[in-house]
Amino acid sequence: MPEAIEALRAFVDVLRREQALLTEGNIDALPPLTAEKTLLADRLNRMPPSPEPAFQDLAAEARTLNETNGKLIALRMQHNQQALSILMAAADPAITYGPDGQPRASGSRSFGKA
Repeated sequence: MPEAIEALRAFVDVLRREQALLTEGNIDALPPLTAEKTLLADRLNRMPPSPEPAFQDLAAEARTLNETNGKLIALRMQHNQQALSILMAAADPAITYGPDGQPRASGSRSFGKA
């Protein structure tokens, strides 16, 4: 098997593992995998593409996996941003004005009280 196909097969395997971790929400396990993916991508970028159908099929699969993983990461970032916005709003009491016209922090409600 040509070296380029072996490298691309390893890259696809890393992308599959990355997708599994993203789907499971196991974010802490991603950094070592990202390092491995970067090394393989650098290795692949130094190789000429192979005209073999197996290489072309793996390249298409890698593209699809990478796009899907990017969407999963964007979704996770969106959820994190929404959660952060909620937490920041809850931590920052609104400024209101009292009967004397002076600004004062209004008491915020906790999530467990009505």
